[in-house]
Amino acid sequence: MGVRLEAPVQRHWSTQEVGQQRALAYWVDTVCDQFLELEIDTPVRNRFHASLDQIDLGPATANFLEADTQLVRRTSAKIARMRTPMFILMQLRLGEVRFRQLGREVCIGTGECVFVDGTEPYELECLSLTKAVALRLPADWLSGWVAQPERHAGRLFSARGWSSALCAFVAGLDLNTCDQLALPPDALAEPIATLLKMAIGPEHEPSSQQPILFTRLMCMLQSRLQDSDLSPLTVATELGISTRTVHYAFARAGTTFVQRLMELRLGRARDLLRNGRLFDLPVTEVAARCGFADPSHFARRFRRRFGLSPLQFRTSVTRAKH
Repeated sequence: MGVRLEAPVQRHWSTQEVGQQRALAYWVDTVCDQFLELEIDTPVRNRFHASLDQIDLGPATANFLEADTQLVRRTSAKIARMRTPMFILMQLRLGEVRFRQLGREVCIGTGECVFVDGTEPYELECLSLTKAVALRLPADWLSGWVAQPERHAGRLFSARGWSSALCAFVAGLDLNTCDQLALPPDALAEPIATLLKMAIGPEHEPSSQQPILFTRLMCMLQSRLQDSDLSPLTVATELGISTRTVHYAFARAGTTFVQRLMELRLGRARDLLRNGRLFDLPVTEVAARCGFADPSHFARRFRRRFGLSPLQFRTSVTRAKH
C-alpha cells in the first residue's frame, strides 16, 4: 500500500470575521502578526475587504492574499522589529500593482513575479482588487541557493526563459490542490529555490563596492527628498566619500545624481497628489515636501513628466474615485 502524504495545515483570516468599522485595523494586525510587519492604508475604508490563507512549505511559507485597493509600505521602523530576515517572491494573480524598492519601480502584470527584499524599505501600490501569492523565504535558507539575494531586490520575472518556468511553477500553487500533492509540502521549497536561481542566472561577484554604494545612495536620496538643497556634495560629506565617487556610482548605474533625484521627487509628488487623505494638502506644500523650493518649477517639471499640471492630475484622480 502507498503511504498517504500528510496534507499541509491551512490557516485562514478574513475581514468578514469582524465588523466593517474594524476591517482595516484587523487586516493590518493580521498581516503584521502572520506575514510581515507593514503599514497599510486604503481609500475604501468603508467597504474594505481582505483575506489571507497560509500554508507552510518546509522552510518557505505560501501566503495567498486577496484585498481591495491598498497602499502597503515596509518602513525602517517595521524592519527594526524583524526577528528573522527574509525575502519574498510575490506573484500577481489579479489586479494592477506597482512596486518600488531601492530606486527600482516595476509594474507587475498578471502571472509575473517580483522579488522583494524584506530587510529593506519598499512600497507596494495595489490600484484595484488584488489577488496574489507571496512566498516568504528565510534569508539564511535562501542564501544557500542564491549567493547574494539582496542584489536582486525589485527584479521582475515574466514569460522569458527560466523566468517563465518559475512563474508557471508558482502559478501551480493553489489552496484547493495543496492537499493532493504527490510530494510532501516540505519538498516544494527546493524546486522554488532552484527555479529562482535558474531565473536569476549566473551570479558574478561584484568587482568593487559600487553596487553596494549605489544602494546606499538611493536609500539616502529617498529619505532626504524633502531637502531642497540636497546635492552630491552634501551626500558625499555625510557618507564620508568624494563627490567624484558619488557621480561615478550613478554613472555606472546608467544615470546621474540629478536625474535620479528628480525622478524620485516627481514620483513622491505623484503619490502625495493621488492620496485621498491628502486631497486638502495645498499643491505648494506637496512641492515643499518633495524638495521643490519653487512651486512654479515643480509645476513645470510635473507637467513635463506626467502630461498634466499637479492640480489637473489631482482632479483627474478625484473624478476617477467617484
